[in-house]
Amino acid sequence: MVLGDLLLNGKNSVEIIPPDLPCAAINAEYYQEDDTTAFGMLITQSGGVCADCVVRLLGSNRDTNFRDISMFNVKFGGGGYIIFGDDIFGGIFALNIGLLPDCTGNIIYFAPDTSEYEDLGIKPSGLFEFLKNGDIRSFYGQFSDEEYRELRAMNVGFNKVLHILPPQWSAEFKTEKHDVRAIDIYEHYRLNFV
Repeated sequence: MVLGDLLLNGKNSVEIIPPDLPCAAINAEYYQEDDTTAFGMLITQSGGVCADCVVRLLGSNRDTNFRDISMFNVKFGGGGYIIFGDDIFGGIFALNIGLLPDCTGNIIYFAPDTSEYEDLGIKPSGLFEFLKNGDIRSFYGQFSDEEYRELRAMNVGFNKVLHILPPQWSAEFKTEKHDVRAIDIYEHYRLNFV
């Protein structure tokens, strides 16, 4: 199976960044994965994935314009999950390896509007199908259609995230105008998850 078969030629715009092959070999050994699994395909066949200019999945890539999955998880991953990727709104997609005991092996999502991890009820291959053909816009229902389009159009790239005030979890988020600026993804993780 080829990663492109799982991600490309669907209804959504998806880009697969080529992998750094020596890095991919190191990551495959580190995670004990190969290209027979969806997770293995992500790390052996990509340097990252970008879907709809909103969701970014981590792959094997030491280029500073991207993020390497194992190096990023050494810095910011946690016990019980592997950071799989994130989105421009501050959410995190992670592979649950025990954080939520009832859904090990599923993709979980740290939602900025609740500040909690939620089980998405899908495996990595299900996440790929969602990125390929799912309703990505509806997943971010806390934003109006117009605001979603405006934020998406900011095209912040792979290593930035939108810092939104008031925070998405606050009551003020629904009533006040949002102050939005792009910040470095490492700064975002340091501020919120370390």
